[in-house]
Amino acid sequence: MQNIHPDFRTDIPNTEYFFLGSGKIQVAIQWSKDPSATPLGIIFSRGSHFTRKLGSHLFHTEYGLERTMVTVIIDGVRYKPTHDGLSVSWSEHEGVPNVFAKWNAGEHEVIESFWTSPDTETLVRWIWIKNCKDKKVEVEASLYASPNRFSTFGSGDSLLYASGYSLLYLGALEEAVVHERTMAVTAAPFFGDSKEVHLTYSDSGAPTLDIDNLFSSESSYWHNTSCIIPDANAAIAKTFDAVKNGLRAAIGSNGRFDASIWQYGMEWGRDAARAVEGLVYTGQFEFAKKVLTNIIARLSNEEGMIAEASRFRGGKQSELDSNGFVLSAIKLYVDWTGDDEFLGLHWNRIAAIAEYPLRPEFLDAETGMFKATREIWERNAAMGILEGYGVSHQTSLIKGLSDAAELAAHVNENEQYSKWKAASEKAAKSFTSHPTHSMIENNRVIKRRTFDGSHQLTLNLDKSKGLKEFFTEFAPPSMPLAKEGEHNLEPDVSQLFPMLTGLIDPNSEIAKNTLSDVAKLWSQAWDGGGLGRYDISGEPDSPGPWALATILFAEAALKSGEQEWADKAIEWLHEKAGAGGAFLEFYGDRPTPPLPPVGILVWAWAEYAILVVRDILGAQIKDGKLFFNPKLGLAGHIRFRDQVVDVS
Repeated sequence: MQNIHPDFRTDIPNTEYFFLGSGKIQVAIQWSKDPSATPLGIIFSRGSHFTRKLGSHLFHTEYGLERTMVTVIIDGVRYKPTHDGLSVSWSEHEGVPNVFAKWNAGEHEVIESFWTSPDTETLVRWIWIKNCKDKKVEVEASLYASPNRFSTFGSGDSLLYASGYSLLYLGALEEAVVHERTMAVTAAPFFGDSKEVHLTYSDSGAPTLDIDNLFSSESSYWHNTSCIIPDANAAIAKTFDAVKNGLRAAIGSNGRFDASIWQYGMEWGRDAARAVEGLVYTGQFEFAKKVLTNIIARLSNEEGMIAEASRFRGGKQSELDSNGFVLSAIKLYVDWTGDDEFLGLHWNRIAAIAEYPLRPEFLDAETGMFKATREIWERNAAMGILEGYGVSHQTSLIKGLSDAAELAAHVNENEQYSKWKAASEKAAKSFTSHPTHSMIENNRVIKRRTFDGSHQLTLNLDKSKGLKEFFTEFAPPSMPLAKEGEHNLEPDVSQLFPMLTGLIDPNSEIAKNTLSDVAKLWSQAWDGGGLGRYDISGEPDSPGPWALATILFAEAALKSGEQEWADKAIEWLHEKAGAGGAFLEFYGDRPTPPLPPVGILVWAWAEYAILVVRDILGAQIKDGKLFFNPKLGLAGHIRFRDQVVDVS
């Protein structure tokens, strides 16, 4: 029976990923203690190429990532990393983040370092062999590129290459003897009694060996970004740095990214908007602009519709909250960067995005609230969502339209300012105090009301609203929503959004009651903590804790002064982030179907950055100036406009 190498899995037990990227390439270093997986592997792909793990450049169907490991040969004896003898961590040299892998070659310690440089196609791999001055040392490297992407293989002077759908080079800075798919590189003298080898992996171009210039560019890039000082909280500082690296790794030079790396292969405007905010808060303004430009050019259309799953659905299936998220992301970007030119270049599209949810098909004239048959977690009418008013749509659009109004005032569009401000205020008033349609009931925020004002508390599959294949793929019989019994719509993490946006005072009794309700999502049907997005009885496909849901809960707990819950959630997040800092979309089995795999959720990286800068450092802008109100003793250096501000 034919079998694919186990490295294809994204959720291999005892396995972590360290992400690096440049905009042009995306790299993940795999560190696994699972005996079925490669201990130290390189997952390499083009920055704008959405791929499954098994579709990446260096994944070989039979060998997995095994041939990405190097062999160190000392006086003829061959050594490779082993599961038990390997440790991997983030490191930094002159401001450049790199992944350090340490292992032993007999009595000699080997350190491998991996790093990238902005807007280049090159991954640099440095191998340092200690205390071997009088030994003959070689490093054997292989290029077993994916047979699914490459069909021609060859070699040159100290390099190997593969061609097919693209070009891939493996080069050595030092002298090498090249064989068919491997090369033996003679280690050069290095510091003290050590020796070294430099390898470069390059996509779509000859190997770049000007390592000094690459390093200088990388150092300059990170010098101008935000960071957290580790003295007060080393775990937050370490995870923040990993998140910062991950966001750059995720985003292509054209501003595109796979919403869940190795999983979807598609884009969401809402996820992109949150990525913009995460990039701004980590001080990566240039990448934030790339993502915003992609939203304007590709993830929105002339009608003002926002794409989800790389398509424009429209109508009752609209994810209207996406419009609100995008408008707020634009406001945040302009506030923090001072890039007023962006507004002038794209005002017509920005206005269309603000106008779209004000169409009669969405806007209820009497309440000023926004109606659809969709919710933020993408359950729809077929899954029992009744047409009406959802908390996420109301909250994001109330804030988004308010932000859009301020942008309109900024560019002297007074008519639009008045219209959008009035729409936001009317919806906000109805949200908090409408006699029949308020989203407050029993002194807490609710998730959903139907047209007649009924509080929707349950949901059931409606098989008249979808094809048989839809339910097979998205709510199979093994999932809670497809089983007999009551399926609760609440509690739901989105009930916290009004506190996160300031629509509801986070210190009010309403906020605390709501937070207490949502806290029931902690360890619902699993051990070890973390929150699901909503009550598990309504789950069609992902029954387990979500990093994103837990981050949102931590944000609300901090704002509400519930420090014990905030600490508990943050501790769980750091446990799941591990050494690499990569959050899987959720933690658990996804049998719907066995593929797609569970990916690395980019929104979770972005939301963690928002948690740290907005909620723990307490960053906010008043009258064009940046202020902080730090919690947990946190301090850092935060990029704002044309400076990096010290926070203590």
